[in-house]
Amino acid sequence: MILQEGDLQFEFNNVIDAFKFDEKDRSKETFHGLSHCMKAVDFIIETEEYYHFVEVKDYSTASENYFEDNYMDVINSLNIKFRDSFLYRWAEDRLDKPIIYVCLLELENPMIPKIMKDLRLRLPSKNLPGRWRKKPVDKCFVVNVERWNKNFPDWKITRI
Repeated sequence: MILQEGDLQFEFNNVIDAFKFDEKDRSKETFHGLSHCMKAVDFIIETEEYYHFVEVKDYSTASENYFEDNYMDVINSLNIKFRDSFLYRWAEDRLDKPIIYVCLLELENPMIPKIMKDLRLRLPSKNLPGRWRKKPVDKCFVVNVERWNKNFPDWKITRI
C-alpha cells in the first residue's frame, strides 16, 4: 500500500491495512469527521501484532532557533495527536491490539533522542494506575527518514 504525506511517499508492505487517518476528503471512507475538535495522526497501519499510529513532521526547513522557541509546543502537539487519535479509535471500538506510536520528524539526529524521551514522559505508557488493564501506548519511537528505513525495512520512504 502506498501513502503520501507532503513530498514523502511511504510503501507499506506486509501489512493488513494502511490508511491516511488525517484525511481531509469527506468522500473517503477514512475521513474521521472531527477535525474541528480533535487532532489526528497522519496514518494508521495495522499489522498482525500492532496498530502503528504514524505522525509525520518535516522540520528540515525550520530555522535554527525553531526548536528552542517551540520545543514544548512540538512535544505537546505530538502528545495531543496520539491522545485524540486513540480516543477516536477507542470510540470506534477499533483498538484490539497494542499501539506503537511512531513520529517521523525530519530534523537533525541530535534532537531525536531528547524529543523521544520527553514525548515518552507525556504518554500514558509507564507507572499506570493499578486499575488500568491496558496500556494506551505500548511503544513510542521518534525517527528521521534514515532511522525509519533502518527500523522499518518493509516500509520504505522515498522523497518525491
